[in-house]
Amino acid sequence: MDIILLKTKNADWNVLSGYLGCLDPIRRKSVLKKAGDSDKTNALLSKLLLLSELEKRTEIPIKKLSFEKGSHGKPYLKNSELFFSMSHTKGAIAAAFSEVGEIGVDVESKARVINERMFERALSAEERENAKTSEDFLDLWVRKEAFLKRLGIGITRDLRTVSVETLPDTVTIDCGDFFVGVSGKGTPELREITLSELLARFVKLV
Repeated sequence: MDIILLKTKNADWNVLSGYLGCLDPIRRKSVLKKAGDSDKTNALLSKLLLLSELEKRTEIPIKKLSFEKGSHGKPYLKNSELFFSMSHTKGAIAAAFSEVGEIGVDVESKARVINERMFERALSAEERENAKTSEDFLDLWVRKEAFLKRLGIGITRDLRTVSVETLPDTVTIDCGDFFVGVSGKGTPELREITLSELLARFVKLV
């Protein structure tokens, strides 16, 4: 189970927009529909990271990668036993890959502001007793969301009913300024790549 972490703090949309041409028209349009430069940056880099990693792992050229969706909208690579999951937050993108079964990943910044209402909506009464800080909350949150992504349902059920104590094969990885939650069989191996490393896989078109 491989986890790739890309930190995007210094990413500049005015520079990165030159890589839009590396995407097909449909993906390019979905990036440009995002409201602000930060969201466009995350959307573009998420797609570049996913496509390049899938090409490398399957040896299928990016232009020939084909996808389908599960009943709840979770994407899968057609004619492949490689499972993947993506997540992004302000300043970071995480991608997870597995060949042994479903996988889910979630990434959150430790700087994210957490209010009391979020504690009440996402944690059980027992979890609220033990979660004293925002980081405690985020540790629980990323595990819950990663597990639900693994199931392919996302946050469609009451998170208070999802107990982290009973989630199989689900852990939090502390990555400095970020928490990464991972759910899937096998030992997660996390590797951080730089923005330059990712962009070197593509040719800037403007």
